[in-house]
Amino acid sequence: MRKYVKLFSALIFCSVLSLGFTSCDDDGYSLDKYWKSLVTVNKIGDNTYDFTLDSGEKLWVAAPVGLDIKPKYDRALINYTILSDNFEGYDHAIRLNGISDVLTKGVIYVAPDNKAEQDSIGNDPIKVHGIWEGGDYLNISFGLNTGGTISHMLNLVSAEPDKSVNEDAVTLEFRHNKMADPELYPVNGYISFSLAPYKIEGREKITIQINWTDYSGEKKTKTIEYKYDGEGSQTDGTIFTDDHNKTNLNIY
Repeated sequence: MRKYVKLFSALIFCSVLSLGFTSCDDDGYSLDKYWKSLVTVNKIGDNTYDFTLDSGEKLWVAAPVGLDIKPKYDRALINYTILSDNFEGYDHAIRLNGISDVLTKGVIYVAPDNKAEQDSIGNDPIKVHGIWEGGDYLNISFGLNTGGTISHMLNLVSAEPDKSVNEDAVTLEFRHNKMADPELYPVNGYISFSLAPYKIEGREKITIQINWTDYSGEKKTKTIEYKYDGEGSQTDGTIFTDDHNKTNLNIY
């Protein structure tokens, strides 16, 4: 993410001017500029939250713009405007323009020979737009077809009962159960899976292979390297387009 330099007094000045003008520029800041990022949600008080970018930078919500912030999960997609740097121990003070919950789950174990569990977890096709590690989460941008009549189920599945096995590589499956929902139109969204079980003391990194079934029926594979020091992160979480977040998804 770009670094910005601005005095806090200028922040106050811009905030006042914003009542009558659309933007205020000073050393690169503009109130009509915004970013979208996947973040980790931190509860710091009753109905009070701050956010951590996948780069590790901390965001303080100086102006929630009338939003009732009640995140459901540990991850969220936020739309924000940067107001100031180095604000009272935070990397950035922000104006929060919008927030969307991102379903956050852990990796689950399903025995390969347990047909009942395999059937319940589902093996319906799904579109994957991107997979990356960030903020100690495996993040997936995906698309699926829905009729909007029932919630779909998404999971990241391990065939190993001990998900924290001390190995250098692991194979996981991204699984989808459409729950018999008719496929009438496409929707897109994001989901995050905690990688905490794979962070083993004495080990610096692990290679993760993710498999899934595409709508073509083809088996797809993506391999990422999860480095515990964060150097393996492919992004700080910033999303440069909202094309994959235009529809509220019913998933669990």
